[in-house]
Amino acid sequence: MIEIFAGSTLIQTIRKVMSSNVRETLEGEFTLSFTVLAKSALALKTKQLAKLNDQYFEIVQITKSLQGSLPVCSVTCEHVSYILNDEIFNIDAFDFTGDPAVGLNQLLSGTPFSAGTIDFTESCTMKINQEVTRRASLMQYIAILGGEIEYNGYLINIRQHRGSSEYQEVMGSKNVTDVSVSHDSRENASSYNISFFKLLNLAVGDNVHIVFKPLGIDVKTRIISLEYNPFYRYDIRVEVGRYKPSISDTFYRIENSMNKVESSLNDVGSSVNGLQYQMDQLGVSYTIVKNLTIDETMIHVTYEVEKGDTHQYFADYSYTSDSNGRITSITLQDIFSELLLKEVSTLTVDAARFDIVYADGETASYNYSTDSSGRITGIEKVVEG
Repeated sequence: MIEIFAGSTLIQTIRKVMSSNVRETLEGEFTLSFTVLAKSALALKTKQLAKLNDQYFEIVQITKSLQGSLPVCSVTCEHVSYILNDEIFNIDAFDFTGDPAVGLNQLLSGTPFSAGTIDFTESCTMKINQEVTRRASLMQYIAILGGEIEYNGYLINIRQHRGSSEYQEVMGSKNVTDVSVSHDSRENASSYNISFFKLLNLAVGDNVHIVFKPLGIDVKTRIISLEYNPFYRYDIRVEVGRYKPSISDTFYRIENSMNKVESSLNDVGSSVNGLQYQMDQLGVSYTIVKNLTIDETMIHVTYEVEKGDTHQYFADYSYTSDSNGRITSITLQDIFSELLLKEVSTLTVDAARFDIVYADGETASYNYSTDSSGRITGIEKVVEG
């Protein structure tokens, strides 16, 4: 039966349904849906809680319609842990190292949930320094431990292995009345639809041995998702395969606290590397950036080239930047060297082009393209006329 609560008040008990479905996965998905006659759903509203087998689900959608001449109501519910996706529970700072149970309670602080059974005891570390949902951070924490989430009311369990460790013989009796299998290489998983003549207890995480010779099936595997009708558990859909929790790298952002000009250093380095390449293309023998310093108005670069002997070139560049401190243009102001194949008087760089004036009065222009990091990827000389 399904019990419906408004807050802590029981307002209705549903003992008969037209249809019902529970879906649960090792990744933490847990949903309930059911359809009843409309007259049995007059008191149902979204945000109410549906209790089934000591698990709580929040009603998130109610749809009423006619099936032939029969008015029905379809209800969609999500496990109460989904409320951790609500903005009110978002978290933007978390830095913990220590006992996994202590860390989980800290992570769930301020929510209706707390730590239940934790199968891990070795110290773990998790850091968050940008805004994420509390549910996403919970799943990240479990993935770092290498565990699997299990719900127990408002307690969150982290298990090393959900379900049975022994392999259960799923097809080893005459209980099976129908079976079909599909394989999906994109998901690296197989799905089995199995109907039973008698009730067979299966759970998410169970190790199972599936043998069905007419379809050439003989596999030892694990249930990674399970769907069934809780009012009539004779038609069970299982998905089997390997499960490995995935760890995201988006919870911790490395921040640089340099001032506005200093924060542009990487952009400067990229621009100077681009200029080095440009000058190589022009026949000037700049090869190594030996030293680079930057102040509020200028970039000072020392180049070094091996040309029989070692020679150094010293160049000063003025630059402009946008409001974020990102360099938008660089202009070569002065260049001093022991040896140049052709002396450059001025070099002006803008967003897509640079113009050169040589010491002998000749000029040249080049268009260039860059990648997303601002590094020059191609140069083409502009042919006048």
